[in-house]
Amino acid sequence: MNTEIVTLLLLIIILGCICAERKLKKVENWEMYRQKPYGYVKTGSAPLAFYERPRYRKPYRYPFTFDQEYPTPHKSHLP
Repeated sequence: MNTEIVTLLLLIIILGCICAERKLKKVENWEMYRQKPYGYVKTGSAPLAFYERPRYRKPYRYPFTFDQEYPTPHKSHLP
């Protein structure tokens, strides 16, 4: 009798988790975008608010770039 109760409770918990996961599915609106003029890759959520911010100087050691893995593999300048 004790094993039947434990089995029944496990079955109820598993079914409850499956139903909760289907019901509470979150949708995140993260997007990747590339900033002008030097191509910095950033992430943001919708709605993305873009505005022109003029950059009057080049990044530190401008022609030098390094490999960056986040958010996608790309070349980036030193900040």
